[in-house]
Amino acid sequence: MTANTATPVLTMRMADDGRAIAVTRTNLSDSAWSQIAILIAGSLPRQGRPLLVGADQLVSRAGTLQAHLRRLGARLVPDDDVRALLLRLRSDQEAVTNLLDSKNRPRPEPDWEASGHRLTRELRPFQVRDANRLWHMRHGANFSVPGAGKTTVTYTLHLGERGAGRVDKLLVVAPLSAFEAWEEEALQVVDPPLTTARWTGPLEHNPDVVIVNYQKLRNALPDLASWMGDHSVHLVIDEAHRAKRGSMGEWGRGLLALAPLAARRDILTGTPAPNHPRDLVALIDILWPGGMASKSAPRAALVAEPTTDSMNALNNFIEPLYVRTTKADLRLPPVTFVPVAPIQMGPVQKDIYDAMVQRYAGLVDLGRRDAEMFARLGEVTMYLIQAASSPQLLASSANPSRAYRFPPLTIPPGSPLGRMIETYSEYEIPPKIAEACKIVFRNAQQNRKTLVWSNFPGNLLALERQLAGLKPAIVYGGIPSADDADPGVRTRERELTRFRRDSDCKVLLANPAAMAEGVSLHHECHDAIYIDRTFNAGQYLQSLDRIHRLGLAEDTETRIYLLTTEGTIDERIHNRVRAKMVRLGQMLADPGLVPLALPDDEYFGLELDDELDLQEVLTHLASGAS
Repeated sequence: MTANTATPVLTMRMADDGRAIAVTRTNLSDSAWSQIAILIAGSLPRQGRPLLVGADQLVSRAGTLQAHLRRLGARLVPDDDVRALLLRLRSDQEAVTNLLDSKNRPRPEPDWEASGHRLTRELRPFQVRDANRLWHMRHGANFSVPGAGKTTVTYTLHLGERGAGRVDKLLVVAPLSAFEAWEEEALQVVDPPLTTARWTGPLEHNPDVVIVNYQKLRNALPDLASWMGDHSVHLVIDEAHRAKRGSMGEWGRGLLALAPLAARRDILTGTPAPNHPRDLVALIDILWPGGMASKSAPRAALVAEPTTDSMNALNNFIEPLYVRTTKADLRLPPVTFVPVAPIQMGPVQKDIYDAMVQRYAGLVDLGRRDAEMFARLGEVTMYLIQAASSPQLLASSANPSRAYRFPPLTIPPGSPLGRMIETYSEYEIPPKIAEACKIVFRNAQQNRKTLVWSNFPGNLLALERQLAGLKPAIVYGGIPSADDADPGVRTRERELTRFRRDSDCKVLLANPAAMAEGVSLHHECHDAIYIDRTFNAGQYLQSLDRIHRLGLAEDTETRIYLLTTEGTIDERIHNRVRAKMVRLGQMLADPGLVPLALPDDEYFGLELDDELDLQEVLTHLASGAS
């Protein structure tokens, strides 16, 4: 056969980094090669270079590529690694189709001790139920509420998969605050213990469990992909809601790159769609790459404000793909929302707040809906939350350690508003701060410890000074983890230990971004105060569960104090967070989320998560400026 009539061939081999596939051509015309490159990679390769395609890209386009090659009369020649990947993904597609069609073929019953390891902790009935259901899924989602023992269930499942010979290693992607739980359980409840290692660079030894945090995932990808290529890896994504942006976010892209390389995948989160059902689709695409499952999701549930019927349809769609233990399953004593009257702004604070609303209403184009406007309104929202909490946070003279993640408020030097902000602390104590101190002191007199939440380190540092007599512990972004700290330096772990064990330490001051996940305080603390909240409903739910989780005594009273400032953005945030909790409850068939959203007769007061958050802010600015 001559070169002109030879069969066109597309060759695929796993690239050296283990996370990309190198594609080359033989006897394929430039035109056909360009079509294929655009189809599977979205761009053309450099002249003379192979086309590099992510495993997740190939997964999502494999069917279309095969059809295109048939039209061209071309053959696909993968190497052994790529062939195994394609076969595994084809099997996954069949498995998820059967799950969604309720035709799942049950596996042989698990032998949880066949791997030579056993779990020394006796599982609760709901944990046994969840482990058994997940066992019969090729890949699974555990959407149980925080504190239900998802880590224990996952280790149980992993031992079963090891015993079945399907996996030999475990890779956990988790926030730093959750590392301790994964390490302790591998050591304390698995016999003989599994060896663990935190990823800090190339893996020099061969642990059973590798743990990496989201922030380091990007740099870890080459090492982890190479390691996964040498093993059959069980990939677990803990607090998976952090990847809700999917391919639009750095963490989501990293997980999508690793997902096809895993023999088994599990995602864990109690809030799979904290702000909108679209969040759920991103997580399902990590669990079942290439749209294997999400392409069948009811589109009507993904609009801005889905109906109850569409949410019910979404629940019916996802029900075969996940397990969930609810608060009701845990049989916990209920949460008590202690009534706190809406807090009145001080005269100077009100002047500052009103001036800010008028200023921003004049700067914002109320009709725009582009990305730049979302970013701008996100900053404005955080400034308004700061002003409703403590105008001291807005001062340009504030210590940099008090900063949130936005620059100081830009106000013309010498303007009336600028002078009011800079001199605010000379005239008033922020009413929310004063109210929080009053509650903490009252609890301390009753020998009750209190957890105080604020999104702003400036509030935490101000409280640290005012509550000095109660020896407060503090956890926020400026407090390093033990991994990065010199001996004797204050760290998050040491602060948490002091709060738990020191009877004189009566208060923990915490930032939800640093501690809303992975920390258990329910044995030591039963009171929490929220000085401020954002539109981030998932973060709120996660933070609630630091003190309300499995293991509480039946007679324990968990008290939540929600501080709101009347006539401010707090009220708009209340409306949206409650709506999001109701919607999440519908999606997961968990009505218990609805009463947790907020008490009905109280107004409560991050970035904007959706169009309706944006609309609340715009309406607030427009009403305040009229």
